[in-house]
Amino acid sequence: MANEVQKIIVRSIDQESLLEAMVDRVDIVEIIEKFRYHEDFAPREYLTIEEFQKYLKCCRNYALELAKFGFESKNFHVNKVGRKWLIDRLSYERWISRGGHK
Repeated sequence: MANEVQKIIVRSIDQESLLEAMVDRVDIVEIIEKFRYHEDFAPREYLTIEEFQKYLKCCRNYALELAKFGFESKNFHVNKVGRKWLIDRLSYERWISRGGHK
């Protein structure tokens, strides 16, 4: 499992630099498979509670409770930075598409 620094680097690297680094790799097929199917390296699109509330068209309390649920259950990706909640919209949508239930 990747640590947070590795995840940030992978999400932040530009494609040209990534391709240059990959050209000389012998194990490129294994690397591609790891990134293609591993949830830790999936793209993220974070929403604040207020943005999540508008996205869901619900009250703030429901959005906050859903974020707390996601954080505790790990059903979708939620980060808490101090008192600020950040909800990954893409992982939330994947959870819903799989029939997500609270």
